[in-house]
Amino acid sequence: MVVIGAGFAGMAVVRALRSSDAEITLVDRNNHHLFQPFLFQVATSILEPAEIAAPIRSLVREMPNVRVELREATRIDLSRRTVVMNEGSDLAYDILVVATGAQTSYFGHESEWAQHALGLKSLGDAITARNKLLKAFERAEMESDPKKQARDMTVVVVGGGPTGVAITGTISEFTRRTLASDFRNIDLRQARIVLVQSGPRLLPAFSERHSAYAASALQRQGVEVRLGAPVTHVDATGVTVGDERIEAATVLWCTGVQGVPVARTLGGHVKPNGTVAVQNDFSVPGHPECFVVGDAAHAIGPDGRPVPGLASIAQQQGRYVGKLISARLANRALPNRYETFTPSKVATISRHVGVAEFRGRSIIGFPAWLMWGLLHLRALTGGGHAKLSILANWLRLLVTYRRSGRLIVEPSELATHQEGHAQKGPDDTTTRVSRRAVLRN
Repeated sequence: MVVIGAGFAGMAVVRALRSSDAEITLVDRNNHHLFQPFLFQVATSILEPAEIAAPIRSLVREMPNVRVELREATRIDLSRRTVVMNEGSDLAYDILVVATGAQTSYFGHESEWAQHALGLKSLGDAITARNKLLKAFERAEMESDPKKQARDMTVVVVGGGPTGVAITGTISEFTRRTLASDFRNIDLRQARIVLVQSGPRLLPAFSERHSAYAASALQRQGVEVRLGAPVTHVDATGVTVGDERIEAATVLWCTGVQGVPVARTLGGHVKPNGTVAVQNDFSVPGHPECFVVGDAAHAIGPDGRPVPGLASIAQQQGRYVGKLISARLANRALPNRYETFTPSKVATISRHVGVAEFRGRSIIGFPAWLMWGLLHLRALTGGGHAKLSILANWLRLLVTYRRSGRLIVEPSELATHQEGHAQKGPDDTTTRVSRRAVLRN
């Protein structure tokens, strides 16, 4: 059996098969399982990358039937039951589970906009966003041209869903509460934070009351909320919203998803957005040995609409498929038909403000934020240490507004310092200190 992807859905499949006779090869291009709902907190210096990711090998250490391969699948050949890999030997399978998740969609403008508008799908994305935000403010501190300074102090977030709302409110709080006292020549309380939503309201999956509450809460924090205003252009100096030009040094793209390239190789079963149409048991039509789960699947709910891409839904789908495969291998009765469930809807707006819809109840403010935190901590993979570390960071933020991860660390810095150390020799004190500082950071 081959499982492609160690995200929420893929790991749920593997866990459900831990006691089965299946010989599982778990393939991922990263060596870690990532808790994506907390990526925005890495991007805004609340959490560190290691707090929201766990090594895949450590998660399957107690599963002797699972082998992990750090490789990337490039194509699936359904007729030959083979996964073509980017390097090394291809993988033959009896059963295949595609749990590759989704990637950011720029609605046909990938080649033009992706280099200027940062998505938020990986740890690398979050660290790049943090670097770009902090570097823009550092430039503004040294800038003498008022127009360039204003651009460096402007942040545009595109997308009014839960991620866009969360990161917008957090950036506003970050600049005005945490960073404002650190700079001498600029007043970050005057930073311009703009949230752009092409639809008529924020959080469209929530009730209109919650949408209005979220917009009002952001506006009280000084955020400019633009509704019904699609982005028509993005470049190195800003965005065009409708006919309005907004000069901005930092543009974050929190809207639009599409299937990853390997899922698109499943041919006629692929939808225009790259997700794969599946049957009620998440198998590909005509191929009962191939399953697609999580964000890679185009599954239809009882209301006739596509199932939303939520971590809880991906986990439930993965558990179901794992149990289904386990039952087949053991010649047991198959589990009941998969039934979709209505997950609790929760969204955070800032450090103590959120909205939630739970069993028909409407919750707003601090109780909703607390519910958001507890539900996500419960789903977090990585053990008690990671959860305690995150709780400590949240408590510190609630009390002091202080954040631990306000570092600009470029991937090339360590290599540069190592080269300098080799060239100058072991007696150069400056080089040794710099290298230690980079390693510590």
